[in-house]
Amino acid sequence: SKAAASADVARRVLWYLQHPGYQEAFALDPHAPAVSATRIPSPPANWACTASEAEELKQAERRVALVRVQNRLQQELAKTLTAGESVWEWSFAMDKTDFVWPPLYQATVHVPRLRKSFVGDWGRGQREAQVEACLALSAFLDGDRMSPVPSTRSGSMVDSEESGERPRWADIEDEEES
Repeated sequence: SKAAASADVARRVLWYLQHPGYQEAFALDPHAPAVSATRIPSPPANWACTASEAEELKQAERRVALVRVQNRLQQELAKTLTAGESVWEWSFAMDKTDFVWPPLYQATVHVPRLRKSFVGDWGRGQREAQVEACLALSAFLDGDRMSPVPSTRSGSMVDSEESGERPRWADIEDEEES
């Protein structure tokens, strides 16, 4: 009931504030993770929001992914870039057999100062394809040269392998080797 909940909260606040008579009102469970662990466990992924709100947060994170990777590149290459020089160049391949809107694209981001190109997974529209390529570039910057790229697309592949699946691994083309 509302009255019982209010009384419980009042007792807990008085205990927390160490009000006389309430110092021993509560005892920690000796088997609770917060007591036995050296670190407090992380809360569940969507403890503060619903599943739809969590999906909206994920989409917002994807929208700013390009800006974050671009800023990171600019910081890491700051001493070698000249004024007004772009840190990357983009090119796109479109799946000509896909008739769904927006069409499937695969983005390639070339970073001239690194002399490397990064090919992302296919995505619906150029923006999603850019995000996929940024995942590959970000994995490289993190030191993981062959990091799996999460797949967010659906549809068929132009150059399908026997499995019919698009590659889930970031393709890194090193200009020095090719």
